[in-house]
Amino acid sequence: MKRRGGREVLVALTAIVVSFYALVAPASAAQDPVAAAAPSGPSVVLRRVDSTDPTKTAVVFQYDGDAKDVSSLELTENAKPITPTTAAAPTNDVGLAIVLDDSASTDKTAVLDQAKTAAKALVASLPATTKVAVVKAGGDAVLMQALTNDKASISKQIDLVTPSKASDGALWEGVARAAAQFRDTTLIPNILLITDGNDGSGTSFADGKGAVLEVGAEVFAVGVGDNVGSDASDLATLTGGRYQASAKAADIPGFVNGFAPAMTGQYSLTYASTGANGVNDVTLKVASATAKGSFVAGSLAAGAQELAFQAPTGDLSFFEKDAAKLLAVVLGLLAAGLGAYALISLVVKDDTGLSAVLQPYSDYVANEEEEGAEQGMAQTALMQRAVELTQQFAERQGFLTKVEGSLERANLPLRAAEAMFFYAVAAAIVGLLALGLSRNIIIFVVVLGLAVLLPPAVLNFLATKRKKQFNALLPDTLQLLSGTLRAGYSMMQGVEAVSQEVAEPMGRELRRVVTESRLGRPLETSLDAVAERMDSPDFAWAVMAIRIQREVGGNLSELLMTVAQTMTQRERLRRDVSTLTAEGRVSAYVLGILPIGLGGAMLALNPKYMDPLFDTGLGNFLFGAGLLMMIIGFVWMNKLVKVEI
Repeated sequence: MKRRGGREVLVALTAIVVSFYALVAPASAAQDPVAAAAPSGPSVVLRRVDSTDPTKTAVVFQYDGDAKDVSSLELTENAKPITPTTAAAPTNDVGLAIVLDDSASTDKTAVLDQAKTAAKALVASLPATTKVAVVKAGGDAVLMQALTNDKASISKQIDLVTPSKASDGALWEGVARAAAQFRDTTLIPNILLITDGNDGSGTSFADGKGAVLEVGAEVFAVGVGDNVGSDASDLATLTGGRYQASAKAADIPGFVNGFAPAMTGQYSLTYASTGANGVNDVTLKVASATAKGSFVAGSLAAGAQELAFQAPTGDLSFFEKDAAKLLAVVLGLLAAGLGAYALISLVVKDDTGLSAVLQPYSDYVANEEEEGAEQGMAQTALMQRAVELTQQFAERQGFLTKVEGSLERANLPLRAAEAMFFYAVAAAIVGLLALGLSRNIIIFVVVLGLAVLLPPAVLNFLATKRKKQFNALLPDTLQLLSGTLRAGYSMMQGVEAVSQEVAEPMGRELRRVVTESRLGRPLETSLDAVAERMDSPDFAWAVMAIRIQREVGGNLSELLMTVAQTMTQRERLRRDVSTLTAEGRVSAYVLGILPIGLGGAMLALNPKYMDPLFDTGLGNFLFGAGLLMMIIGFVWMNKLVKVEI
């Protein structure tokens, strides 16, 4: 069999990597939205971008300045000026959910009375098309009024909100109920929250925040008193809303009145998008106010989180174009063809004379570098020099021989120095591509770790599998060899006869022994080389028995039969132990796969729930630490149930 196909394997792998990454749109780290608690001038906020139909991309934005400024707005997409197909106009699809904290403390400080007064005044000033819901968050969170534009009914329900007897409120449960009003609507969601900070029961802040982010609502919050924490302020900032705080309840109407222009100033326009299929940037400038956001073409993005501006980190737009995808398909087909050719080249024999007969063993002669230089993967002088440096470094470190042994056991037609060089280069390229495309150090570390660990793991798997096959054939081989000696064959004739009968890999190794012996190498030395190459103590003992018998004399046939029977009994014991430890191995596999499977199911069922794990620094750290501990635990459990016989 010729040592060929290595070059084709390398080209195929390169084509696969390029074609894969050509289909990946560039990703950049989203920036957290920042909202001013009290803007000094008019502000503009992107609320929704619907690009499900790119030719009619709809943009909804909020502007709290003079409505006349909207007629002269400037819109750009990916830094290119855009002329809207429909002019910006006030949208009628606006919703507001009012959350009133009616815990017992709000009665003592007049917070609830002022909140009700401010809420009714706000409702009266809203356009007739605006739909309003009312939620009270006292001892329990109660929906007083579902979304409606009946102002009389809304005011009536606000009046029905009375102080609760409970000292603590269910504030975030009330916020979650308010957000739930917008789940099955197309309304632009807004939430007005008025509280004195007493929240000690019901839904947690994290769950309330999750409900708000799910519907893309903007939160306007008022905090009164000394008990107000930072949660309300954080939620308003996170959603692009506003927050005001005071020690006096009398300030509530003024704060709410200041929020009114933002709540009523909701506008929409449409334009024909010319962006790529990946992430696109949109910039909206109204008077002196500017808003930037990013959206994925063909999707509906709503809320400050989904529209957070993603700063470009490089010109990778080529990967988003149709031409790049066509190139990826071509490269994929090329990779498949080269991969198939490489595999065929590795397994098809070429029986064309004496050189073909000696080819499997030519790499083991003394002048390996000179005779095989033209057949290696490194064809250019530069590549050959790099491989030589790799070989020298590996020899100094003492692991070149180990790699050669692993490649021999796995029966891979690769030179150790070339394999190590291209392995290092491929791992570096994959790691750099992961870093360049993800811009995430945790993903870079994980991908680089996989690129570093996977090839040795595959090599070890192939070597271990071949070694097991070799050891499984050893008892039968010794019995056949014993039979040939009884029939009158010499030791050399017996090895040659057996090599033609037994299956691979035993047959290949014995045929190699025969060839080496014909070339002048002692038979015992060739057999010792097989034991060392296959890392088989059993075969080494059999060779030792043959060597001792040839020195002191005796019945070699009976000796080989005894050795074969001993190995058969040992193999039976190994299988018994394997059966007894099967439960432990299965437990290790289940516990190793369970976190991955559960995480994948949660990601498929509720992607937003898993976002903090991938989009935050703490989440990335915990993900990496969990993955590392999972690997350590799996290796540990697997080690505990492995019993050497």
